[in-house]
Amino acid sequence: MEVIIAEQAGFCFGVRRALQLAEEATAEYGKVYSLGPLIHNHQVVASLAEAGLEVADEIVAVPEAAVAMIRAHGAGPEVYQQAPARGIQIIDATCPFVARVQREAAAFAEQGYQVLVLGEPDHPEARAIVAHAGGQAVIVQDCQDLADLQLGDKVAVVCQTTQHLANLQDLVAALVPRAGELRVANTICEATTKRQHASLTVAHQVDLMIVVGGYHSANTRRLAQICRATGTPTYHIETAEEIESEWLKEVEQVGVTGGASTPQQAIEAVAVRLREIAAPYQED
Repeated sequence: MEVIIAEQAGFCFGVRRALQLAEEATAEYGKVYSLGPLIHNHQVVASLAEAGLEVADEIVAVPEAAVAMIRAHGAGPEVYQQAPARGIQIIDATCPFVARVQREAAAFAEQGYQVLVLGEPDHPEARAIVAHAGGQAVIVQDCQDLADLQLGDKVAVVCQTTQHLANLQDLVAALVPRAGELRVANTICEATTKRQHASLTVAHQVDLMIVVGGYHSANTRRLAQICRATGTPTYHIETAEEIESEWLKEVEQVGVTGGASTPQQAIEAVAVRLREIAAPYQED
């Protein structure tokens, strides 16, 4: 059985940067508080906890005079405002591409546009973008969410960085006949787009697709969605131990990809496990 790993898989720039900042911070200060899980990967978060990075749900849960880290997904302006008053030192690990979305949303809001955020309502990145737009932006998951939405004369769109370009194109097509003035900022991360294309290419070549990454990771879930859309059976797992031997019966080629918060060793472990399970079938 052949195992094909997508060319673009695993940690993205923003995640690597956040992890480096976390490692440096814990080495210097010992105890550091992360405002929410630094990235959406349970295994990595557990490893960081052992090094001294403790997760706090919000800034008020961080002790006074402590060191707090803003995760890769970013945070709202209130975090930057509240921290100094309590003597909290902030280490900002917001992905630079996420910070760009925040700036775009804030600028649109200041110019009087009704800001729509193409994203997931419960995702921390999308919520932070709304906060930077003054709390008045609306998160929409797709063009169907426009049905009950009263649009103003001036509408602007920004995207959660992990969105799929096709979703943005569909949303814009639905907005064009309804909005008097429409501004669109394609803030989808280029690395996300490359990872999606690479995964799609592999999914078209194989009999089975394995997507590795946290179940709470938006970009990993989207990779699984994109791969399934090809018609290739696709499984989203967090670790190699979750692979079931039944999946591999009569499979000659299996593809493997990973989300932006998935360590390379986790992807490699999946490839090794696939070959181990497939060995008896090959002998038969």
